Order: sequence, then C-alpha cells, then structure tokens
Amino acid sequence: MTEHSLIQTLRHNLRPSPPPADGADAAVLIPILGGREPEVLLTRRAAHMKSHAGEVAFPGGKREPGDLHLAMTALRESEEEVALPMHSVEVIGALKPARAKSGILVLPVVGVVDGEPDLVGNPDEIESVFRVPLRYFIETPAARDHRINFRGIDLVVPCFRYEGYVIWGLTAYMLVDFIRHGLEHHIDYPWPPALPGMLVPGAR
Repeated sequence: MTEHSLIQTLRHNLRPSPPPADGADAAVLIPILGGREPEVLLTRRAAHMKSHAGEVAFPGGKREPGDLHLAMTALRESEEEVALPMHSVEVIGALKPARAKSGILVLPVVGVVDGEPDLVGNPDEIESVFRVPLRYFIETPAARDHRINFRGIDLVVPCFRYEGYVIWGLTAYMLVDFIRHGLEHHIDYPWPPALPGMLVPGAR
C-alpha cells in the first residue's frame, strides 16, 4: 500500500470536502500520515478526564459557534489537543456519523497530513499521542477479549491491541468503517447484540 495508491483510493471512496453535518454535533479527525508506510494518528485520553478517561480516541470534540462546518471542528480540536496545525491537513472526506455512548452524534472527518509536524499532546486532555500503520489493521485480526461494563452489564467486546494500547469502542468502529469504505477492505469486527440505548456505530 503506497502513499499514492492510498490517497487515490480514499479520494475516490470518501465524501467530498467539506463533509455534510448529517445531524452530527461533534467531529473527530482521522489523521493519515503518508510516506512509505501510511499511518493513522491516535491519542490516549488523560486519566483525569471526566469522560472516556484513559481510552484511545481520535482528536476531536463538540462543534463551537465559530466553526463554519464540522471539518473545521475536527481541525480546530486537533490543533488544540495534539498541536496539529490546521493548515497542514487536507480534508478529503468523511464517513457516516456514529453515535457515542454519551448520545452525541459524531462525524469522522478524514484528513491527510502534510509533512512531519511536531505533535505533542495537551496535558489537560491527552496522555499520549501515537501512530499505527494502516497495514496493521488490515493484517491483524481483532482480539475478542476486552471486557467492559456497560450500564451494569458485563460485556466482552472486540478490540485491537497495539504496543500496549487497546483500541475499542467508537474509535475502533470508526477505524473499521474507514478501512472498509475508504480502502475497500473487509475487516471482521463482531459486536455484541445491541442493548437498549447502545447504538452500533459501524452499522449502515
């Protein structure tokens, strides 16, 4: 998978920029770093956060009044969280919005990062910033042993494990959706039967 073929495939398969809101009120950025081995940028949220503490996530957040569209939300939040300059990201499209367990509808925006910006996590929100080769998600089956408690119900959910990071939940679903629809590669990623109040994010 070369950088050139990756970008060509993504441009062909994803929605044009700027992406439509589709009722979403928050956005995350799926930042793709090119080069000989394309990678996706992820973060681990700080342990002191009130929500999703210690979880792996894409940079992003809620739309603010000054954001002209949700792509701007994703770019602004990424600059605030990991010092990713907005001007260094080319937004090439978006995926279908997905609902977080908090009930917020989130639009995943896909952007290609130019060059090698010096990234650093904002300590108020981010514990660490890391990269994962896209090939890893294509070649490595999801583990099926991550235990969570959802509204008092114990569940075992699928996840990806990479160098000590556990990628699961909405972030993993967005990654799977990105690879399935952006790169036209099927990934087997089963989810427990839907529970009341739990929307399966990857469903279309």
